[in-house]
Amino acid sequence: MILCYFVKMKKNILFINHSVRDGGPGRSLFYLLKHFDYNKYNVHVLIPSKNTFSENIKNENLNINEIISKNFPENLKKQNFNILGKSISIFPLDILINFIRLIILSITLKNLINKNKIELIYCNGTQAKVFGSIVGFIYNIKTIWHVRNIQTNFFFKWLINTCGKFKNVKKIICVSNATSEQFRLRSKNIVINNGIDTDEFSNNKIIKNLRNEYKIEKNKIILGTAGRIVPRKGFEYFIEVCKEISHVYKKDCVFAIVGDTPFYFKQNLMKKLKDKVDEYNLTNKFIFTGYKKDVESYIADFDIFFIPSRYPDPFPRVVIESMALSKPIIGFKIGGIGEAIDNGINGYSHKINENPTKNIVSLIENENLRLNMGFNSRKKSVNQYDSRIIANKILLVLESLFSSGSKA
Repeated sequence: MILCYFVKMKKNILFINHSVRDGGPGRSLFYLLKHFDYNKYNVHVLIPSKNTFSENIKNENLNINEIISKNFPENLKKQNFNILGKSISIFPLDILINFIRLIILSITLKNLINKNKIELIYCNGTQAKVFGSIVGFIYNIKTIWHVRNIQTNFFFKWLINTCGKFKNVKKIICVSNATSEQFRLRSKNIVINNGIDTDEFSNNKIIKNLRNEYKIEKNKIILGTAGRIVPRKGFEYFIEVCKEISHVYKKDCVFAIVGDTPFYFKQNLMKKLKDKVDEYNLTNKFIFTGYKKDVESYIADFDIFFIPSRYPDPFPRVVIESMALSKPIIGFKIGGIGEAIDNGINGYSHKINENPTKNIVSLIENENLRLNMGFNSRKKSVNQYDSRIIANKILLVLESLFSSGSKA
């Protein structure tokens, strides 16, 4: 009888997560669920398909009910039509069809919501927050958003600002101040940065692969970057800076890009980057690793991490992962990047029109400066971005919503 009583007292949460591959939103949610209190909560997660996210949940043996629906699109702006054996995307028909799919899904969720007595909907990711707010509105359930992107598209910016005003949307967690600023009404907003497992991202535990795999001598300095090879990440600019560095710094230096063009991206940008490296006669100094599942084992061999994006990135996980691996960080004061870098302490943060070459060269030439900034990076990541600290902050937000009742 006592056991039944405590089971009944558990709170029931439905997480809506469109990011099931090894991207930032899905990994961030995994870290949150890893530190969840399953004695207090029954957790249900709606996802479009089984992938890396499901594998991580299974490997950790987390007590989670996964709900898979093909009507839940991974990408709201992409709906592949099979025409003559080819997968074709037709905009804006893509968005219309995906909205219809989401409406169908919201209707079919009724039985799940009633059966499991869902008291809170937690929206993780872009289309999750739009869809979740509509479902919460229909079924009168409190809804919380976790916003991990900065919308630059006018329509989607208008859409999230409109849905964010819904009465059932009680809290909007933003991963950075820059992410919060995209909302006109910010009374619901709370800034909680992304978190990482700083035990996992530790030089003491990670096997370093880059130098061994590519036969790089220990005395050579490695300036590296990592991420999805897409235009807004600034990899072409990274190569431009590497060209300048090779002219200024005459000793051998190695430049590395870890990552590849995503499967859903039509244009393969890797060839364009390699052609530019050839044009600048940097081929012997440059490494393209392609996609690596264990990105951290390659970043661990970097001496300096440079994030070249001059696009408003919300709060890139790769930055705080590199910090946890004791790397000095070079970046720009845009989006959430500048919020992670304490200028002159754990790296250098630059204005958009400011050239970072001079500061990078100073780090290349000064080992003590690299080590000190790397130490400060590690210290900040442990004290501010450890996933346990972040999970506790989020759990406090959830508790405050539950304490005020279940209905919106």
